[in-house]
Parts: sequence; C-alpha cells; structure tokens
Amino acid sequence: MLRILFSLMARLPEGVRRHVVRTLMDGVWDALADEVVEGRGNIPDEPCLYICNHLSNADGFTLFRAFRPRRLYFLAGVKLQSTVMTRLASEVMDTIAIKPNSPDIEAVRRAVETLKGGDSVLIFPEGARSRDGALHQAKKGVALIAKRGGAPVVPVALMGTEKLMPINDSDMGGERLYHAHVRVRVGPAFRMEDLEPEVAGAEDTRQALVDAMMRRVAKLLPPEYRGVYADDPPRVPRPLESESPAASPP
Repeated sequence: MLRILFSLMARLPEGVRRHVVRTLMDGVWDALADEVVEGRGNIPDEPCLYICNHLSNADGFTLFRAFRPRRLYFLAGVKLQSTVMTRLASEVMDTIAIKPNSPDIEAVRRAVETLKGGDSVLIFPEGARSRDGALHQAKKGVALIAKRGGAPVVPVALMGTEKLMPINDSDMGGERLYHAHVRVRVGPAFRMEDLEPEVAGAEDTRQALVDAMMRRVAKLLPPEYRGVYADDPPRVPRPLESESPAASPP
C-alpha cells in the first residue's frame, strides 16, 4: 500500500510533492516515534558541523524534526535514490549526495562550501548504518570537512531509531516503521584545535582526529551503543617536572 502511495506522490510537481510527503511523514512520526530531544542549549547560533551515529534510514528525518526550524544539509548516501520511498523521504530535507566508502571529493567540497556559506551540515561519520547498533570506526573524510569548514563541531547521539525503522538489507524500499521510543542527545560543541592534545604523536593524524571526534559522540550514548569507542584512548604519560624532554631516550 505504501509503495503504491509513494509511486503516486512521485508524479506530483516537486514543490507540492515535497510538502505532501513531509506532512505525511510528520504524521507518521507523531504517531509512532516517542521522541525526546536533550541538550538543545548546546547548539551554537552559528553554522555547525553536526556528527552523529547512524542506526536507520529513519535517522535523517528524526534529526530534521529535532533541529527544526534550524536549516541543515544532510550528507546522504546515493543509495537512497534507488527506491521511490527512500528518494521521496530524503527529498523533504536539504541533502548533499555522497558515495559511501569512497573518496567523494565533490561531496566534501560541497559540504565545506555549505559551511562557509553560512549553513549547517550533518554527517554520519561511520559512512553506513550500524547493523548491530554499536559505533563502528568513522571515515577519515569527516576530519577534512571539519578542518576546511572551520565551523564548530557538535556531537549528536541517536537511540531507538533502529527499532523505529529496522534495517532490511534484502529490500531497503520495503522497510517498515514501528512504534519506538527515540532519543536525540546533543553534546557540547568543540573546535578541531581542541583535539590537538589527544592526537599528538599519532601515526595517522586524520584518523586520530576522527576518532577523537567520535569519542565525543560515544560519551552521549549508553554503553551498549558505544562499540569501538567504548574505551577511552590510552593516555600518553607526561614527563615528570624534574625531567626535561632532552633527557628522554631517543
């Protein structure tokens, strides 16, 4: 039934279609998603780069509602264009298409230009939905966007959307919505230069930066969601006051 309905809506003019689909989705979310948003006071007034864990195809619209009326551009995988339902659902938001698991230079460029142009961007640094609900290691490109964009970075944690719209790898266009308790938690903003003490001496600086960013997302999540970022990084021992750096062995 839903597929037929979305197929009919796809024939509408773009402006009308976007309004109709957004109204329909709002009604469905109001009925099925018991949504709680925490930490709104952490959102700066200036454009930001939001980073968030990724659990479901319901994440984008859930966050769109959570941050409304603030305007956000979502980096969305091109795979969402492959079915009528996911294409129309993503169309109600402002998106920047990105090719997952590839160095999509054009998407990075557009994200940086969007930030510098005065609009906020939201990205799922893991690059794909988590099949087990836990955080997976993030992709390095996020650090490039954050550094070149120059905007504050705001960590966001999502919980419950994996139950609202469970992943169906065999038929993404046939994914169904269920009643679920959904929580969005916004953490304190930070700047990339704030991470420098954590990444000093790292062999792969860009990956170390992304991991430091994701640890701030992990702190907002319950332990079962933290995955590879469950543990704090090992602390680099600092020299005693009586020692001088020159006295350290090479």
